Amino acid sequence: MSNTLNLLETNEFSTSDINVNQVQLVTLVDHYTKEIVNFTKIGPSSSIIDGIMKLKKDGILFERIYNGVINPEWFGSGKTHVELQAAINAAVKSDTILIRGKYRCSDQIKINKDLTLLGQNYINGNDTGDNEGSRIIFNDFTNQIANSCIEAVASLCIKNLVIVGSEIPGKIGVNLIGIPNGTEVPIGSLTLDSSVIQSFEIGVKVTAAYYNRFVNSYIGYCPSCLVLDKCYNAFASSLSIRAGYYSKKDIDNGDLNDGIVLLNNSNLTMFGGSVESFSNAGITLYSSSRISCFGVYFEGEKATDKTSCVRIMDNNCRSTTISCHAYLVLKGTSSFVHALPTVTSAHIYSKNNHFNYSNDWYVSVYKFESTDFAGYNIDISGDNYQSNLIAGSSYTSITSSLLKKGKGMVKIVYPSGHELAGIQLTNLNTVSPYQYNVVTGAENGMITTFSNSGYPGDDPAGLYGIIGYVPYTAVYENGTWKKIPKLN
Repeated sequence: MSNTLNLLETNEFSTSDINVNQVQLVTLVDHYTKEIVNFTKIGPSSSIIDGIMKLKKDGILFERIYNGVINPEWFGSGKTHVELQAAINAAVKSDTILIRGKYRCSDQIKINKDLTLLGQNYINGNDTGDNEGSRIIFNDFTNQIANSCIEAVASLCIKNLVIVGSEIPGKIGVNLIGIPNGTEVPIGSLTLDSSVIQSFEIGVKVTAAYYNRFVNSYIGYCPSCLVLDKCYNAFASSLSIRAGYYSKKDIDNGDLNDGIVLLNNSNLTMFGGSVESFSNAGITLYSSSRISCFGVYFEGEKATDKTSCVRIMDNNCRSTTISCHAYLVLKGTSSFVHALPTVTSAHIYSKNNHFNYSNDWYVSVYKFESTDFAGYNIDISGDNYQSNLIAGSSYTSITSSLLKKGKGMVKIVYPSGHELAGIQLTNLNTVSPYQYNVVTGAENGMITTFSNSGYPGDDPAGLYGIIGYVPYTAVYENGTWKKIPKLN
């Protein structure tokens, strides 16, 4: 923008010998974009007279009229972090920063006010095919102090925009901090709308922010794609997650990749979308975090026998999965929901999920390694199961003799294809293990373990066949005992 009124173009008064004391509105031509821009006269101001947003002529101040949308191209033709940061600095709360074409940035972008980064492609009805989409590319990043490429300490909306890294070690693509230093309550949130974030160490990290939204967006080619820490009421619709670098081939080197990581009471609800290419876990839950997945697609890549779609790391976490689709196949994943041995309390609710199995791949669809289920609440039904899996595979990896009456709640309705198809396995009526005679008052769903050690009456169900000093567990169903195969 010219900082002189010599480029004045208006029908209201002459373009020469202007007396600025007699006009309220002037019109100029932007130096870089050739836009026609209106300026209005203002009173005294402490703002910087930059010749772009504010002008001064003969001691009179004029302010640019821009209707809430700022184009970084007003601040120079370089299309780098310099122009982008200048536009952000000049903006006021709730402004939109317009990103047209490609910006190449080599330093951190800082945002300290509520803003929208809006991509506007050059594509139009007369496009000849050589126009670029809106994107911000971070390369030649030399700032070793900054842990992120874009840092926001206020609400940020990223819409119709691609943000790409260059596999910069240790860098977060977009890092939003909802409680900056000196504040006590969250003041910001993140919205991704029809946007792409890819090729960073961590794609997106949000700390202490409420009501984050991820809509029709993609976070990919990152060892950890989305990390939420102390975030409540996060919502995702048609969010695609693809873990791992594309060119680094870190999976081949044994590095582990996570799709989504929830920390410190974070809560995320996903409708549709996908979580793919993880080699460790699709979704990892820590410290009382909660995930709810409805119709989400899971598929791991180059995984091991410890890879899971949902992994529970700490106590008091909750996993709800309904009508999801997961590949439990070789180099895919070996379990759908997995709770570590140290987890003694968890809530697992899974209904009507569909699994693709591989005959040469060991799976335990639900893998619970705890020896104390007092704090567990497990409700599983409606899934599918394949009966001809590799030896050792199971629908639930759990030792049924550990299910003690009054110790938590475990309810599993086994699917067709399983040996216990149609039976509801529950510990609500479980009696203490290692019974030596007929159980008095047996009820449907009651579980117990018979000793089968060779003494009279210690195999009252007569299911083991030969006395072998090997205990077995049975469930009482419709008046008879039925042996439960070893599930772990």
